[in-house]
This record gives sequence, structure tokens and C-alpha cells, in this order.
Amino acid sequence: RFAVSVGYWKDPYIQYFVRQAKERKAPEINRGNNACPGGVCVAGYYARVHGVSYLIKAFLERTECNCQVVNLGAGMDTLFWRLKDENLLPKKYFEVDFPMIVARKIHNIKSKPPLSKPIMESHSGDSLLIDSHSLDSSRYSIVGADLRFSADLEEKLRKHSLDIHLPTLLVAECVLVYMTPQQSANLLKWAASTFPVAMVINYEQVNMRDRFGQIMIENLQRRQCNLAGVELCSSLHSQRERLLASGWENARAIDMMKVYSFLPQADVKRIEALEFLDEKELFEQLMQHYCICWASKDSSNL
Repeated sequence: RFAVSVGYWKDPYIQYFVRQAKERKAPEINRGNNACPGGVCVAGYYARVHGVSYLIKAFLERTECNCQVVNLGAGMDTLFWRLKDENLLPKKYFEVDFPMIVARKIHNIKSKPPLSKPIMESHSGDSLLIDSHSLDSSRYSIVGADLRFSADLEEKLRKHSLDIHLPTLLVAECVLVYMTPQQSANLLKWAASTFPVAMVINYEQVNMRDRFGQIMIENLQRRQCNLAGVELCSSLHSQRERLLASGWENARAIDMMKVYSFLPQADVKRIEALEFLDEKELFEQLMQHYCICWASKDSSNL
């Protein structure tokens, strides 16, 4: 919310989910990543938002939006509304999070017309279903579920019209790291074995065995925030291997410093002029300790 208010990128919907922060965020945090304080991945930041969006839009364009998106651990994410504004909605967009988070999001949607109106506009068919822990329209569903239990997750998604034969994109941003390696492996294996044509995007920590990574872990532990899956975040290689070992055919991983270098340089110059960045070394270290990984399984050669 703070990064949006300063002008890093446009998101007219985040104001309806997140109050304006009283404290000023450091520029290296706004441009880069976050360490998910308190167990909650707050807002996306510039490189993360643009890097993940680039891959999502590539998938939507390649499938001509004849696909579905499953946003795992979506929290207060606003992507559905932003995709609708860009005329890039998939056939169905799903969000999954803990029932308590889902209830809060649904309350905000119901009470704020700028959020509820786009859902109604994109809806067709029978009446829209909504209760305290789920929302189901023809194009957008929010499901309250625990990602550690794949069978329960699949059952709930199927009740909300998940179509396993559609090309499917799964997005996880700072989610898998909070699960044990076995739990995240089960989730990734379920996805790889369920959808014939699929892609997964995972954004989270990397290079966590060096001194900087250890300090990040210690800082989080002091806040009672346990990264149960951090052992899989030791390197870009370990991030790729976990995806391949779970049944995905192709996998890639790049750190956020490389993502930052790939972004349109005119826009990078624009955002670098927004705030003075004194700690360039800290910024680079932070960026080298987060990554975007993606993997695909592609029986249709998309």
C-alpha cells in the first residue's frame, strides 16, 4: 500500500484491503522484497510485482485466456481486479487461503462497491454464491482451505467448478516456505499430477545458508515467524530440483537482482528517482536472497 501511494506502480484496489501504513518503508524494501514479518506477506514490491506479473501475463496470452488461475495463499491480493481492468481475465480465477483470511477478504468485498461491482459485471449464469468462508461467481472464486491437505483443497476447488482439463496456472508468493518440505512437495506433486497442462510460479527466499540468509532467519524467528521449509531455499539449484522432483517437466529459477536487471530500464529509472536509496549494497543483498521460480507440464506444447 505504501509503495503504491509513493508511485512505484498503480493499484487502485489495494486501498480497499489495506490501511495506509503510518511508518515509512525503506526504499530497498519497496523496490525489492519483504521478509514476511509476522508470518504475513504484506504487499508485493516493485520487482516482485512486475516479475510475477510478467510470467502470469505470458501464460494468459499464450493460452488466449482460455485457462484458469489458482492463486495459493492469496491473502489480500488484488490481481483479479487488475486483470479485469486489462481485459485479461482467465475463464476462472481462484484464490485459496485460510478460512480466517478469506472471511476478512469477503467482508471487504461485500462492503465496498468498487470491489463487488467488477465481480458482478464478470458474472453470468445462476446467482452468485457467497457465505462467510467462500465466494463463487462464474469467473472468480475464493476458497477457504489449508494448502497442507491436497485432497481437501481439490474437493473444495472442484465444488467451485475447477476444470482439470483447462490449462492451469498456480501462483504461490511467500507461501511454500511456511510449509514443511514434505507438505509443499505434496502440494506440488498434486498439482503436477492433476493438470495435464499447467505452470507453477513460486516466489520466495533463496541462498539462505549464507550469513545474510541466517540473519534474515534469526530476525524472523525473533518475531515468532518460523520458516518451516527454509531448507529448500538454500540455492537456485535446490529451488529448481524440488519442482522437477515433484513431477514438473521443466523448471527455472532466477534471483530478484537478475529480475530487476530484466525490467524495462526506463521504468526502473523512474522508480529509482522516487526515493533516495542510500544502502545499495543492502538492496543487492536482499535481492539476491529472493527468487522467482517457474515450472511447466505441457502435454499440448503451449
